[in-house]
Amino acid sequence: MILLLKSSLRDYWCLHPIIHTPYAASVGMSWDRFLVLLTVFHLHNSDAKAARGQPGYDPLFKIQPVIDTLITKFQDVYTPEEQLTINEAICPFQGPICFCVYIKGKPHKYGIQMFELCEAKRGCVYSLDICTGAHPNNSEHNTAFSVVDRLCDKIKGKGRCVYMDRWCASPKIFDHLWGCRHSDVQQKRNA
Repeated sequence: MILLLKSSLRDYWCLHPIIHTPYAASVGMSWDRFLVLLTVFHLHNSDAKAARGQPGYDPLFKIQPVIDTLITKFQDVYTPEEQLTINEAICPFQGPICFCVYIKGKPHKYGIQMFELCEAKRGCVYSLDICTGAHPNNSEHNTAFSVVDRLCDKIKGKGRCVYMDRWCASPKIFDHLWGCRHSDVQQKRNA
C-alpha cells in the first residue's frame, strides 16, 4: 500500500502530467461529486445531541464513535513495548468550538489539546484523550491524575514503564499506578 500526500485536495483530480494520479478518476468520482459528499458527510445524528449545559452534553458527540473505534483498533492490533510516554499535543485549529485552547509556548498556539499515550521508541499512539474543557458533573475530569488514569487504564499491571512530564507527574499518580501494579500481581498470585 502506498500513501500519496498532495498539497491540496484538488491536486488528486489534477490532469497535469507531473502530479496526475489516476486513482480518483478510476473510481468514477468527479471533483464536483466529491465536494458535495464532503460537505454533507456526517458521522453522527445531530438530532440526538444534548444542548450545552444540559446533562449528557458531549462536545465531541459527532466524532466520539470514530475516536473510540480508532483507539479500540489501536489497542487490538498493537502491543506496545515496555517503555511508553504520555505527551501533550495540540491539533492546530481555529474554528468555532468551545474547547479550543491557546498555549503560548507551542509551535501551533491555537488548537485542540490532546494527551496521548505513545510508545517511546516508535511514537505509535496507544491511547488518546481529547480535552474538551470543564465537565459539569465531574470537576476532576481534566486533572492530571484523571487524564493519566484514563490513558493508562489498559496497561495497568502489564509491566510497562510510563514516562511523563512535570504536568502529569505527582506523588498521587505514582502511588496510584504503583498500587495498580501491586494489586494486579496479588490477584494473579491468588488465582
